[in-house]
Amino acid sequence: MAYLDLDLDLPRRAIERAETQILPRHDPVSRLSALERQVIQLARTDSRWSLADAGRFQSMLAMVFGVERPNPLADPRLEALRRYAVTLRLSAGRLLRADDNQLAASGFSSAAITEIRQLVLDTVRFSA
Repeated sequence: MAYLDLDLDLPRRAIERAETQILPRHDPVSRLSALERQVIQLARTDSRWSLADAGRFQSMLAMVFGVERPNPLADPRLEALRRYAVTLRLSAGRLLRADDNQLAASGFSSAAITEIRQLVLDTVRFSA
């Protein structure tokens, strides 16, 4: 019979440790909510494939090989953030002003966009 000490609260500590390794601790003057920071964290594993719209070729790949593109997020604002974070990560920080403007049109301030860029690029440097 196995013994599990419930006072140690191991799962929560493991999650907290993983979060601190992936993203810096939450800054008290952050312009991003915890949910928005989680979206940025989740975007670390998304590929360019997740940005494309479902077309005939992708439908055929899904049918033949079982390869499916991830579903977009239900909230359009969070989906815009995820797409921006994936594009920024894959382009190594080289985005057009139009990309920043598109994210601003989704409701993010210029200060929030600067913070998003820092978070995404810090995770790129951290994982490299």
